[in-house]
Amino acid sequence: MMHTENNIPEDEIKHDHTLYVPARAENETVKYEGGSHVKEKVFAMIGAFAVTGLVAVSAVAYWQPKEREEVAEVVPVLVENVPKPPDTVNPFQTLKLEAKAAVVYDIHQDAVLYGLHEEEQMPLASLTKLMTALVATESLDQQKNIAISEFALETEGDSGFLANELWKVRDLISFTMVTSSNDGADALAAAAGSLFESTPSTSPEYVKVDAFVKKMNTRARELGLQNTTYVNATGLDEGNRNGGVGSAQDISTLMTYIWEHEPHAIAHTDMYSREYVSLDGFLHSALNTNEYVNTIPGLQGSKTGYTDLAGGNLAIVYDAGLDHPIVIVVLGSSREGRFSDVDTLVNATYEYIASGWYEYDLLTAGSTSKVK
Repeated sequence: MMHTENNIPEDEIKHDHTLYVPARAENETVKYEGGSHVKEKVFAMIGAFAVTGLVAVSAVAYWQPKEREEVAEVVPVLVENVPKPPDTVNPFQTLKLEAKAAVVYDIHQDAVLYGLHEEEQMPLASLTKLMTALVATESLDQQKNIAISEFALETEGDSGFLANELWKVRDLISFTMVTSSNDGADALAAAAGSLFESTPSTSPEYVKVDAFVKKMNTRARELGLQNTTYVNATGLDEGNRNGGVGSAQDISTLMTYIWEHEPHAIAHTDMYSREYVSLDGFLHSALNTNEYVNTIPGLQGSKTGYTDLAGGNLAIVYDAGLDHPIVIVVLGSSREGRFSDVDTLVNATYEYIASGWYEYDLLTAGSTSKVK
């Protein structure tokens, strides 16, 4: 019997020329129709390579996405983008104040830069006149004339007014704020209070003043001064009762509102002295109750306050440089300590900004940073 070179008996070769070639793996046969033995080997090898290639490609296709996925999960961390605190000590952390409460407020950033019991309710003394000036400015025609009444002259303190002396509203507001005039405050309260009283023509002066004080408290609620209540328009103590109470935070809010919306209410309070002439031709020399106004660069407004119950109070607004308005308020200091406390806070604020702490705190704490 004749065998082919693949050892297949000749009699097993079909007439249709179908050849059974022994498989190289697993003893399987591969059927091929037509062609020579050489072609049979070639196609067998190609088939083997093709299968091997598919396995290899499948292996690569299976592993490659995992490699890409692992690489995609690696996220670089840029350490240099994390803010680092300045090397120097925060100047607000080493402060020593005589005041019982204080606040440093950044108007443009709406940020409390420093706070000491800033939300605690305390006596306001003549800081009360900030609201007196605001309500009078909002209510009265600035060109209107006001006569100084006998009732106003009975108020504690003598500012040199004469009975029935005529003043322009704007001048009387300015004079009252510069000198912290009590009789000026009551004259403004009586004039504006007549607008809030039902029978102004027949009501006594004190009724008009009471109506004005009610309006002061209404404005306090409208401005969100949650810890503030007014008893009178001057801030003078009434026996053992405070003329007005509020917090350092409330006063900074009020000072900010006046500075932004009614700056005429604190006009000329940045001046050491000023002269006023009433409509009757009488000259009045006004000396600022804040005798240190010339020592604060960029000062734009100031108001003092002092009573036995309140102690020494002071509120200022000033430009710390390049249109950077700052409000500083101190409460419960002494008569002289209020000025040194504000000076300390002004210097600390300059150092705080220059040292990099200002920028660092805004970056790490947002727009409402607070340093205790």
